[in-house]
Amino acid sequence: MASSISSTSPKFIINENYKNNEFKNKIISILEGNHEDSHPFPHFHLTDFLTNLSLVKDLKNELNSVAWIPKSNDLLSLNQTVDIANLLEEHYPILYNFRQFLINDVRRWLMLMTGVHLGEKLALTGSRYSTGDCLLTHDDKLEGRAFAFVLYLNTDWAVEDGGDLCLYNCDQTTKFPEKIIKKIRPIENSFSLFRVQNNSWHSVSEVLSEGKERLSLNGWFHYPEDVEVLFVGDSPVSEEPIPRSKPSMDTTLAEVTSWLNNNYVSPGQHKNIKRIFAHKSQLSLRHFLNSDKYNSALQELETASFTCIGPPNKRNVWRLVESQLEENSHLKSLLRVFRSEAITLLLTQWTGLHLHEIRKSGGGAIINEGNNGEGDEVTTTSDNGPPSKKSKINSKEEINRDVELVSFINRFDQGCYSMADDQLIAHSVDNGFSFISYFSSGEEDEIIRVIPTLNTAAIVFREPGVLNFTKYVNHRAGSDHFFTLNCTFFGVCTGESESEESSLNSKSIHEDDSEDEDEEEFGSEDFDENEEEEEEGKDNNNEGGDGNCGGH
Repeated sequence: MASSISSTSPKFIINENYKNNEFKNKIISILEGNHEDSHPFPHFHLTDFLTNLSLVKDLKNELNSVAWIPKSNDLLSLNQTVDIANLLEEHYPILYNFRQFLINDVRRWLMLMTGVHLGEKLALTGSRYSTGDCLLTHDDKLEGRAFAFVLYLNTDWAVEDGGDLCLYNCDQTTKFPEKIIKKIRPIENSFSLFRVQNNSWHSVSEVLSEGKERLSLNGWFHYPEDVEVLFVGDSPVSEEPIPRSKPSMDTTLAEVTSWLNNNYVSPGQHKNIKRIFAHKSQLSLRHFLNSDKYNSALQELETASFTCIGPPNKRNVWRLVESQLEENSHLKSLLRVFRSEAITLLLTQWTGLHLHEIRKSGGGAIINEGNNGEGDEVTTTSDNGPPSKKSKINSKEEINRDVELVSFINRFDQGCYSMADDQLIAHSVDNGFSFISYFSSGEEDEIIRVIPTLNTAAIVFREPGVLNFTKYVNHRAGSDHFFTLNCTFFGVCTGESESEESSLNSKSIHEDDSEDEDEEEFGSEDFDENEEEEEEGKDNNNEGGDGNCGGH
């Protein structure tokens, strides 16, 4: 049985305007799809919901005295309380009575108005959104939830303050959210609720005003525990898998070496890089691209064509339209390099992971990288020094034949984000090896955070089940934006490669290699082996966008 409210406590009372037959008929019309508030899904926004405004203010004051817990992940950024059910009545009597009011009066009223039978289970928490906070697109659909609700407690809230409850329509084919078609402003003492169903996609837009806080009590009414729940509407279809490709031979030695900083190509550096990777399972390689090439790529990106990629419940990013690049495009050349066997060879040497097979012999492995048979080569050396004799090796024998890759270039502006997405770990037996930088497990704790840094490659070994995301870029970014080249390699073997060092050099350069080069110290200006991982839960006053390297 639900507990009763103490007879000596102030009473929460529903506005009489929401109890008559005329209002009930409106509710039924909305639920049956015959009202403007039936779209994009049945929802109700009831102003002046409670009759005693002074009690509403007391409720707000008591809520502000509760301990607040910062919450930040791919979906949200805000502060929340524990479930109000965990608060002691003697310490928080108004909140306690409000919860009982919801379980008793509001639940019964809602059943009477809608005809939907509800159980006594209630989830209720306080939420506080400060400047830059938001809640991204989701459907609230978890087992047993019947109606979502929110009582707004903030005062003097204007349109320009943000923090709207946004409702999305659905793509008729995929059933994924498409675009915002209605916004509900959070006004004091207004009560919003909607039925949880397959298409109840919604979000809370970013709070834009400094010094203002969007305050609410929100939660869910549930169906009875003994009722099998069948959510209304069609479930979203599975998203099309991201196409994968094999590392290509469609590049030349000159093209590879023209893009990459020689500190990362030179064999004298590989042992030190590999040692750091073995310790941390990640690398942050600064000044990764040669500066002239890097600047030419940035300049081209500023005028290149991008298309918006969704759906909003997964991502909102701008993706480079590669089909519109000129044949002699710097970006086309850059993408060729990062989709090549040459990169898999270098990744093998930087990490010790098997993306490319390297034979242990007195000689080395030399793979023809030329498109026209002119003899450009990728050369690997063993610990025994330069090969005494070179021989061409069939690339099909040398590359890890299970390795596949996904790569693209994104632009992140204000409002962009990429949520933790299981597309890139669709096959849990495959290890994802990524140049994507923000990593999180399925648990609450963050594993690795990498802040976007100009011309820096963030390389992370991603075990099965580990996801990455890019935090929402908030309004503090203004007109700034950054670009990322994302490469994910699948089917990586974890065994050590047999060669400690390699180089991408032509025959004449390779034969000039000396033992002194093998002993060269790895430049601290490019890589700091003592670099600390970023602390999780950083101050929320940044612009967002944590999680991808590259930039502008």
